[in-house]
Amino acid sequence: MQMDDSKIGKLIETHEGFVKALALRWAPLPGEKDDIAQQVFLEFLKKRDKWDLEQDLRPLLAGMTKNVCRRYWRERMHDMPEKTKALAEHLRGLAEEQEVSWYTEEDKSTLRECLGKMGDKDRKIVSLHYELNLSTVDLSQELSLNTNAVRQALFRIREKLRACMTASLKRSAYG
Repeated sequence: MQMDDSKIGKLIETHEGFVKALALRWAPLPGEKDDIAQQVFLEFLKKRDKWDLEQDLRPLLAGMTKNVCRRYWRERMHDMPEKTKALAEHLRGLAEEQEVSWYTEEDKSTLRECLGKMGDKDRKIVSLHYELNLSTVDLSQELSLNTNAVRQALFRIREKLRACMTASLKRSAYG
């Protein structure tokens, strides 16, 4: 998928804080967070045609950040004495063990509110697809609809949820 410069800039601006926070947590030295974030976004942009950029990019960027941080650790540890390497490896392991939360409690609460505003049929489709992991083919059989209708319904539902969440989160940020 080709993106224009303004979309790329917006994407980087949107996720820069997230990537830098992870880099600060996982980097060998705190001062390297900016370099790591820059490297993550360079690698992301280089391979952007491989990913669906309409999906949540945080898990992808988190994995990329972790990999870049690991490379930085390896580079730093290359010339260290053995005892220092063992300590550095232990510290890196401790930093990586910390769980990363993709969504805040406010995000989750807002999603629940937006789901509550939807009709029964839409909530049922969401529940069957995301909670019970039914494929669109299985959903079409369960709901007596054709597969394309189910896919269109899922697309429409996701768009409604995205719009509801964006509006709600903006209101809470400014209100």
